[in-house]
Amino acid sequence: MKKIRNRRQSKDGRIVFLSGVIFLAFAIVVLRLFQVQVLDHNNYVALAEDQYGFYDKVIPERGKIFFKDEHSSELYPAAINRRMNLIYAVPREIEDFKKAAETLAPILEIDEEKLLGVLNKPDDSYEVIKRKTNNELAEKIKELNIKGIKTAPEDWRYYPGDSLAANVLGFVGYKDKDKVGRYGVEGYYQNELAGQTGIIGAKSGGILSKIAKLRSDFKTPRDGDNLVLTIDQTVQFTVEKKLKETIERFGAEAGSAIIMDPRTGAIIAMAQQPSYDPNEYSKTEDLNCFININARGLYEPGSVMKPVTMAMAIDLNKVAPGTTYLDEGVVRIKGWPIYNSDGKAYGRQTMTEVLEKSLNTGIVFVQEQIDKEKFCNYLKDFGFDMPTGAGIEEEMAGNLSNLSNFKIDVNFANAAFGQGIMVTPMEMLTAISVIANDGKLMRPYLVEKFIHPDGSETEVSSQVVRQVISPRAANLVSAMMVSVIENGHSRGARVKGYRFAGKTGTAQVAKKDERGYDPDRTIHTFVGFGPLPDPRFAMLIRLDDPTEVSFAADSTAKFFREMMKFLVDYYDIPPEE
Repeated sequence: MKKIRNRRQSKDGRIVFLSGVIFLAFAIVVLRLFQVQVLDHNNYVALAEDQYGFYDKVIPERGKIFFKDEHSSELYPAAINRRMNLIYAVPREIEDFKKAAETLAPILEIDEEKLLGVLNKPDDSYEVIKRKTNNELAEKIKELNIKGIKTAPEDWRYYPGDSLAANVLGFVGYKDKDKVGRYGVEGYYQNELAGQTGIIGAKSGGILSKIAKLRSDFKTPRDGDNLVLTIDQTVQFTVEKKLKETIERFGAEAGSAIIMDPRTGAIIAMAQQPSYDPNEYSKTEDLNCFININARGLYEPGSVMKPVTMAMAIDLNKVAPGTTYLDEGVVRIKGWPIYNSDGKAYGRQTMTEVLEKSLNTGIVFVQEQIDKEKFCNYLKDFGFDMPTGAGIEEEMAGNLSNLSNFKIDVNFANAAFGQGIMVTPMEMLTAISVIANDGKLMRPYLVEKFIHPDGSETEVSSQVVRQVISPRAANLVSAMMVSVIENGHSRGARVKGYRFAGKTGTAQVAKKDERGYDPDRTIHTFVGFGPLPDPRFAMLIRLDDPTEVSFAADSTAKFFREMMKFLVDYYDIPPEE
């Protein structure tokens, strides 16, 4: 009996010893992972509360973002990760708060009293002292060997182009103490870029239960996907440069521009001013700079809506390019007068001349040929009532609420030339691209492909949303818009040797606190596409409140011409003529 009892005791002892070894091995692994991988507040708090349990998030690497270049197979980094250092404190371990503050303040360039206030918290387990420190400074702090003052590696997002495409990219910032993508592509594709966080965890309890918990709670981390954008870095740089010059030349408050392939919906460039540097986003005083004007900047577009209204009527066979009407300079809708923008009357005019001269009375004539319900349905089919889905966080939809009452005729007349309804630049360009693309609405997109952590790739295909108008109607309106540039108000947009289609819009701006429009404010827009017969580029330019010029034909046409000339040269497109 004694031998049996001894064998049992020996066996039990071996089990306890083996369990202890296994648990110790797991504990060492977990603590090592914790030391290397832990990056945020919650992790440090978890460590400090080890009497209740321990958890460690195994942080994946955030996916990178790249630009394309037409003349190179290389990808150019738009957003990458940089390993920096975090200086933090565990105040309850600090022996002399005042001495620690005196020592650290001059090295970290922090006010001593302010630092003392951070450190002097005897019961606290974690306080951030300084982020984004270089290795040299982190080593200096380590050499001081101050108890309770620690360093840890910390990944930060870095944008090599500084402000280049900032409003497309967004930035990585804090939300509820977690680092997440904010605005732009960073926000829209947060889940894909962030990857999957791994977890190793254990609750307090017996040794064997802890081992079982470690096994059951383990989740393998997965790094984020890399994103290759449709944005061409050279085109983007050129657009931003010319946009800034144009804003300064005409004294505009702000401006934006988009270039898209109307055949696929791929966005080649998207720019705006004012903008910001995502590397220094916390220093941006005007938070409106973070908002992507092209995706969220609702406005009444003005006469750039006229080709859309014309396309509806031609698609319904209600008018043709040669259909005429009598222009008397004003038309009255149940007592409400609508004048031509220049106040003139032109007599008998064709529908092509309506677009060439941008005649409000003519487009009202066109709208009156269209059933109101069909007019609304066409606007929705062109995409003016929902976000385009281009891939920008919190993109807005247009506002067509003024057309909800079919009895108010004047609202429909105004909408025909872009007044009383609100759209975004992205919606407006997508709608004009329908005319450029044989009547098909394409879904705009900013991401060309996803490169997964294992090296496999997922290509993003172009997507036809719907056939909005017939190819015949689209081709007729395209020809009419070519005539606008060749013979109409937009001659300044002509590119020698090529045929481009275009239309200007000089829109009034509604008063903020009362009815009516502000006589001192306008928004200028130019939309166009080409070169025909196979348009490769569709472009929209918007200038807010230019003070040096009155009409869009004088402010935006030159921008269109210069950018389109650059594009046909850059993409080696030979002239037709």
